[in-house]
Amino acid sequence: MIIGVFLRNIKTYQGINYIPLSNGENFCGLVGENGIGKSSVLEALECFFHHKEWNYNISHKRSGLKSAKPYIVPVFLIKKDRLSPKNIEIAEKFSQSLWNMKEEDINHFGNRELFKIFNKQRELLMRNNSFENNFLLAIGDTYDSSVSLSIFNTLFLGKNLIAGFESSSLSDEELEILKPLCDELKNIIEYIYIPKDIDPESFVQLETKEIQALMGENLIEILQRIVTATQIQTINNDLNRFIDELSNKLDKYAFRTPTDRQQNLRKNDIYSLIIQSFFKIRKLHKLEGSHWLEISALSSGEKQKAIIDLAYNLIIFHRKNSDNLIFAIDEPEASLHMSACYDQFAALFEISQHCEQLLFTTHWYGFIPTTEKGYVSIITKKDGIHQIDLVNIAGYREDLKQEIKTSKGLLPFDIRLKSLNDFIQSILTSTLSNEPYNWIICEGTSEKIYFEKYFESLIVEKKLRIIPVGGASEIKRIYQYLLVSFEEFKKEIHGKVIMISDTDADLVTYQTRDEIKNLICRRIVNVPKDNTTKLIKIESNPVSPKTEIEDCLNGLLFMTTLLEFKSEYPELLNFVNESLLNSEEVMHFAFDFKQSEIIAIDDFFNRDNNKYRFAIKYSDKISKSYKIPSWINEIKDFLK
Repeated sequence: MIIGVFLRNIKTYQGINYIPLSNGENFCGLVGENGIGKSSVLEALECFFHHKEWNYNISHKRSGLKSAKPYIVPVFLIKKDRLSPKNIEIAEKFSQSLWNMKEEDINHFGNRELFKIFNKQRELLMRNNSFENNFLLAIGDTYDSSVSLSIFNTLFLGKNLIAGFESSSLSDEELEILKPLCDELKNIIEYIYIPKDIDPESFVQLETKEIQALMGENLIEILQRIVTATQIQTINNDLNRFIDELSNKLDKYAFRTPTDRQQNLRKNDIYSLIIQSFFKIRKLHKLEGSHWLEISALSSGEKQKAIIDLAYNLIIFHRKNSDNLIFAIDEPEASLHMSACYDQFAALFEISQHCEQLLFTTHWYGFIPTTEKGYVSIITKKDGIHQIDLVNIAGYREDLKQEIKTSKGLLPFDIRLKSLNDFIQSILTSTLSNEPYNWIICEGTSEKIYFEKYFESLIVEKKLRIIPVGGASEIKRIYQYLLVSFEEFKKEIHGKVIMISDTDADLVTYQTRDEIKNLICRRIVNVPKDNTTKLIKIESNPVSPKTEIEDCLNGLLFMTTLLEFKSEYPELLNFVNESLLNSEEVMHFAFDFKQSEIIAIDDFFNRDNNKYRFAIKYSDKISKSYKIPSWINEIKDFLK
């Protein structure tokens, strides 16, 4: 993947700039105002990978190119086994230099500030042991196709690459030893870029290189499988036989080609004919009710959605391997109705989990509080200087607190407010239509997995969306924002929102109002006197025992799933056995566990992402043969 890129005198970026993109996650966004330089990053990478024409910074156009060569230098984090043997040795030396380089090794004091930004990323990558299996390589091109290493072209690097090296930096001639490595990186990574101003009708044609790249195969490769050399030879033989028979009947005349050697149909002739006469006449259509609409008949927003839908289905369901694919898209929410933004970004996140990396620019911040993991580069500008703050989506609230302290006042203080406002607006507008969306807002990803399985029919029938937002305090914040909006539009709202929290030891309490009928906020709690799980108002009693969703699942199905983890965690789950498979009451009441066994189960769920892993296995087993917990049916009834 590309964890960042150095740009020098490219489009809006004057001088040397470093734009960090990721610390290892695949889902990477760039946000900021119009004209700030978001698209410039994706365009620069398109120039690097596909040799497109460079767009230089305007001030540099006036002063000439030779004084400070424009360059594009991506920083790659790439698995060691991806490179060919011919480049392994030099890549190892280069990578070790970048893993070990210090601030004082950088030649110019001005560049050391950029190194500090890079170093923050490097420290996180090293903490995750990324250096063991990955090369860290910063290598790119100058405007005249020479190799550039940006700020890393130093004495320290030169000594590691060339024996007896003594200069402060490598010359253009010495840098040529890295040219094969740079070329290989361009070849092994497949970069597909969809700009904002692309013509959707032309883009989605099967014969375009972008669509073929998304498929992971070109039309010629497909036709070679379908129309084989043997079949072409048979066609030629039969045609020649016909011509010979005909010529024999024409006495001194014959149908021939001008040359002595008679030409046959070549495979490329047939492939070109098929592409022109079969593929080119086929346009992308969308099924609307019982009718097929050509993409040209769709609205601008529907066309934008069609591009993402097409990419989604090709990458996830058709393409055999996307490990080398970096998919970049400029403003995927352009022309979309606010209510459709969430679905668009949910699809993008899913794509990111099936390819090397997904890069996007956007003005819609609503994806931040709803996305499980990824990074956002927040781009600002003051006095002509770009400032880029890389924020971890998984912990963006804490990250933003830290970034605000160190961003010299350039980081937009309203990003938390803007991201929440965009998300709230998306929910609100989606509930106002005559065919509204419905929403479940829950705490974490494991809850989302259970709910998606239990409510899978409603996801289609009721346009249900299930969003984890990272804890009860976030649910509280979202509820309070939604409450104001739902009060104002209560007569026009048709969709429903239900918010579900756990009962934590440190309970987050707040007042809720049931008179807003389409907005329900509930807390799950196990009630011993009734031996049942109840959905109660946040501020109501009881406030104990501590209740998480795992405590409220079907007991038999819970224990059947837990048994699958016994061999992996024998020290924790030695008490789990088949004799416990005897009750379909909710887990908390189905078994008479000792206190030590309860602690062991809690310990199991707190290890190794086990809440997520368990949720996947449990959900795979859900079927009509297992009793559905009554509190799940209560939510289902509300949504119906």
